[in-house]
Amino acid sequence: MTILIYGAAGYTGALVARYARDAGVRPVVAGRDGAAVRAVAAELGLPARVFALDALDAGLDGITTVLNTAGSFGTTGPPLLDACLARGVHYVDLAGEVPAVEAVARRHDAALVAGVMMLPGAGFGVVATDIAAARAAAAVDGAVELEIAFRTVGGVSRGTAAGLLPTLHHAGVTRIDGRLVPATPGSRSLSVDFGDGRPRTVVLNPWRADLVTAAYSTGARTVTTYQDLPAPLRLLMRPAPRLVGALDSSLWQGLLRRTVRLLPPGPSRRGLASGHVEVWARARDGAGARAEVRLRGPEAYAFTARSAVAVLHRIEGGDAPTGFRTPVTAYGTALASDIEGVEIDGRPTR
Repeated sequence: MTILIYGAAGYTGALVARYARDAGVRPVVAGRDGAAVRAVAAELGLPARVFALDALDAGLDGITTVLNTAGSFGTTGPPLLDACLARGVHYVDLAGEVPAVEAVARRHDAALVAGVMMLPGAGFGVVATDIAAARAAAAVDGAVELEIAFRTVGGVSRGTAAGLLPTLHHAGVTRIDGRLVPATPGSRSLSVDFGDGRPRTVVLNPWRADLVTAAYSTGARTVTTYQDLPAPLRLLMRPAPRLVGALDSSLWQGLLRRTVRLLPPGPSRRGLASGHVEVWARARDGAGARAEVRLRGPEAYAFTARSAVAVLHRIEGGDAPTGFRTPVTAYGTALASDIEGVEIDGRPTR
């Protein structure tokens, strides 16, 4: 197997490449910024390829699996997906947004014909919540409704902020009776105990890929996704959609871009070691029975690197079911045991 990590010059891509190397996977690191890609390759002792998304033919020569770490995935995903389908190459990415995951799901039949797996959301953004949701759904008699919430303790990368902040005021969706319907960020709240006995207020996050993946993974027709956010951000989210004109203005967007450039590339090594994530999922069946599951894991970017490498290891071992797959439909909730530092309901998974 020859694995290529595209976007390896970015904070997350470089982190995944480092974890992969340390775990015995020797990927090719790639991207369009030649100097940055070669610097990562030299530091990690890995081979490098430099190519843009309009020059994929040569870039994917001899590659059997692509891990796309370059956001936004709505932009980078389609050309890489098309190239992987044409060449019979497995495609994995770290997408956590509804449109990007839906774009992969629409290629299910094409992936079956090509004999490849297409698995979006191999990072924390889907793996942790997909596992918790599936565990909760399995504890009731046919889940019809899911509620999923998460919180992160640790820093945010410059790339994540650049993708999130400029669109924070845009409406999203939620899943009701099998349909994705418009939803306003922060318009609903819930009190959740993530396991420490201190309930926290979480608010509606209508951009989460779980609105797609959890439906495939559990069969639930109604899915609601929440996030624990700082109080100032929660207050901003509700009126923001009514200020679309002002918040889409070149003045405001320029200010955001300048602010993002002041952020560090991502959490330091100390931050990676000290942070953690918490996930809560509650399933309800048609008779009204409910089940809750709590998952705790390493810092979000460390979780992403570990879960992505766990998926790559599975593929290297020949475990790559064809077609569009969620983390759970590919590998089940046992995938948690492949990710160091994950606990479910207070019990280590490895």
